[in-house]
Amino acid sequence: MKAGLLDELADLAETDVHARRQLDRFLYEEGRDVELRRRAERGDKTALYFLVRLLRAQGEQMVAQQAVADIDATDIHAIELANQPLADG
Repeated sequence: MKAGLLDELADLAETDVHARRQLDRFLYEEGRDVELRRRAERGDKTALYFLVRLLRAQGEQMVAQQAVADIDATDIHAIELANQPLADG
């Protein structure tokens, strides 16, 4: 995705739920955990879930658990995602 299109998608994501989800998915697929964390810290639940999935995919389960504790320790879905056993490779 070109930078201009990414910027446009980010602008749209401020008000459009579909653009927000598309942006979060793109960030996840590109491995951009810093941006996902930033979005999750601003209240984007989808970004939080993608952040947890990304960290776990990177083998960082404890980091995923800490991210949930730091960002939204009351989000049951995020807690469950972060605490699922890692699949054996």
